[in-house]
Amino acid sequence: MSTQQAPGIQVAVHGHPNLDTLLLWHPAVRTEPDAVGALASRIATRSGVRVVVPTWADGGDLLRSIRYARASSVHPPDQLSVVGYGEAGIAALSLALHQRRLGIGLRRVTCVDGAADLLDPVSGQPLAAPTPASVETAVDVVESDGDWAQTTVTAWQAAQWAATLVPSAQFTWRV
Repeated sequence: MSTQQAPGIQVAVHGHPNLDTLLLWHPAVRTEPDAVGALASRIATRSGVRVVVPTWADGGDLLRSIRYARASSVHPPDQLSVVGYGEAGIAALSLALHQRRLGIGLRRVTCVDGAADLLDPVSGQPLAAPTPASVETAVDVVESDGDWAQTTVTAWQAAQWAATLVPSAQFTWRV
């Protein structure tokens, strides 16, 4: 693992620099950095990816981490995957929706621990309804309490996104 200071944000990088990049947005990085670091190392080792973990406080930090992950990748920057937990998961979904406007491309986004009452920390707004996909980004939503995850996946599928509901029992990337 290497820890670096990207412009305006601290990041930890796990895995070989020549591997595909996964950007991991986990809110526990602020309170349990060692646990999130161990999770990132496991993901890097088991999945064969380079994991970039920013220490973020707000939506601006999340956007800075995207710029860092893209600029530091040896692979095409539009092959980035993003996994977000809680409100950062909502931000990952929002990022998928707005990627063309932001001038980026994404391979996959994953929302873990999402819920209807969470706001996107980048915009400060609830997650917008998905519009028809003009990109080939895969969207995963991990099952959560209630029916929010299923309802969300159904809405994304109706908008022609490649969206999948991931059973929580099969998702192992927990701190």
